[in-house]
Amino acid sequence: MHCLRATRPLLPSALLAAVIFGAWVTGWSPAANAQSQAPAGPAMTPDEIAACLCQKEVLDQQQSNVDTQGALLQERQRELTNLDTQIKQQAARTPSTDVVGQQVLQDLIAQQIALRNLIQLQIRPAYNQQLNQLRQTIETYNVQCTTRPRYVLDVEKAQQNLVCPKP
Repeated sequence: MHCLRATRPLLPSALLAAVIFGAWVTGWSPAANAQSQAPAGPAMTPDEIAACLCQKEVLDQQQSNVDTQGALLQERQRELTNLDTQIKQQAARTPSTDVVGQQVLQDLIAQQIALRNLIQLQIRPAYNQQLNQLRQTIETYNVQCTTRPRYVLDVEKAQQNLVCPKP
C-alpha cells in the first residue's frame, strides 16, 4: 500500500510532462492559441461599426426571407406528396369504366403537374437565389465585420442615431 501512494503523485507529473513535451514538439502554446483566436488589426471605427450594423440588418432581413421561402417550399412539397397519395388511391380504386372517377383522377393529375411546375420553375429557384444572396452577405459580413476588434464605446457611438440606407 505504501508503494501505491508513491506512484500516485508520479502519474499526474508524468502526464503533465507528456503534455508539455507534446506542446513543445507541436509548437503549441496557450499564448499562441489565444492570439490565433483574437481578432487582428486595428479596432473598428464607429463609422465602420455603423456600416456593419446596417449590414447585419440586411443579413437578418435576408435570413427572414429565406426562412419564409423555405417554409413555402416545404408546404408546397407536402401538398405535392398529398396529391401523389390521392392519385395513387384514386387510381387503385377507380375502374377504367368509371367515367366520373377517371375524370377526378385526371383533375388530380393536372393539379399535380401544375404544382410540380410551380415548385420547380418558381418556388425552388426563388429559394435558391435568396439562399445564395444570404450566403454572399454572410461571407461579406464575416470578412468586413468580424475580423477586427470593436470597443464598446465605439459600438455605442455607432448605435446612436443609426440610419441605414434602404436596400
